[in-house]
Amino acid sequence: MYKYSKLRQISATIAGIFGKNRKTRRLNRDKIRYHGLIATTGQTRIPRKKYEEKIPMAFCFDARGCKMAAVTMKSVLLASKDRCDYDFYCVVTEDVGKEQKDIINSVIKGSGSSVHFLKGNHDFDESWRGTWPVAMWYRLMLPKLLPSNVHRIIYADIDMVFFNDLIDVYELEMGDNVIAAVPTRTNKYINSGFLLMDIDKIRKEKIYDEWVKSSREHQYKNPDQDVLNYTLIGRILFLPLKYNFQLSHGSRIFKIYPKIELDELEHNLVCLHYSDYMKPWAKKGERPVFSEYWWKIANQTGLYKDQD
Repeated sequence: MYKYSKLRQISATIAGIFGKNRKTRRLNRDKIRYHGLIATTGQTRIPRKKYEEKIPMAFCFDARGCKMAAVTMKSVLLASKDRCDYDFYCVVTEDVGKEQKDIINSVIKGSGSSVHFLKGNHDFDESWRGTWPVAMWYRLMLPKLLPSNVHRIIYADIDMVFFNDLIDVYELEMGDNVIAAVPTRTNKYINSGFLLMDIDKIRKEKIYDEWVKSSREHQYKNPDQDVLNYTLIGRILFLPLKYNFQLSHGSRIFKIYPKIELDELEHNLVCLHYSDYMKPWAKKGERPVFSEYWWKIANQTGLYKDQD
C-alpha cells in the first residue's frame, strides 16, 4: 500500500527547491511525492463476457486538439479490448475538417467501435469564458446535440489516458443525481474532465436552459465546471479518485481523499488526467510524471514522434 509519510513530504518539498525553472522544480517534487502510487495498469481485470451494447462516450476538441483526442480514444479502445465497444461522439469546432476526421477514423479502424462528429451550437456565444476556448462549453451542449436514443453518456477531456474499461461506471445507479464525477475538494466541488451524464434527466427537467442562463449571468473562474457545480448542488454522484486522478492535485491529494481511494490507484487506476500546466506531449524535460503512459499509447497511433 502507498504511504505518504512525513519524511517523503519533507523530501519532496526540498527537491522542489532545486531546478532551473518552475517545471523542473515541479517534476522533482512529484517524482518523490508520487513514487509508487501507480504500480500496474490494465493488468488486474477479471475476465468477463463482452458487454452487448456500445457505450456512448463524448470528446470535445478543435483542430489543434485532434491528435490528443486520438491518443485518449486509443487508450480507451486498448483498455476495453474484448470487453466492450463504444459510440464515440466528437463535438468539434468548424476548423476540424476531413484531415482531422480521418485521423480519428484511423484510430478506431478495425475495432467494433464507431465515431460520430457533431458541430457545436451557438447557445453559449454570449457566455463568459475568459481566456478559455469556446470548445470548453461543448460538453454542456451534449444534451442538445446528441440523438434522442442516447440516454446517458460518458464525457472525457482529451488530456487523459485510460487503463480500464468503463462498463462499471456506465452502469452506475444514479438515483436522483444528474451527473457523476470525482470531487477535487473537501467540499465536494467536482472536476468536469470526466463525467457520467444522465441525458434523459437533463432534457426532461430543462436543466440545459439553466446552464445557458447561469453561464451568461456569472463570470465564473472555471466557467463550465462552475456552472455544473453551482446548478447541480445536491444532485451530483461522487465517484472515487480512480476515475479521474489529476496530477494537478499536488500534496493536497493526500488530504482530500481517504486512504482506500489512494490505494486503489496502485492497481485499479481507470483514468489518469494530465490536468496541470505540464503536458506529456511537451518536449523532454518539461513533461509531468507518468508521461511514459501517454507516450506508450501515442506511439501506437503513429501520430507522434518522441523528441530526442
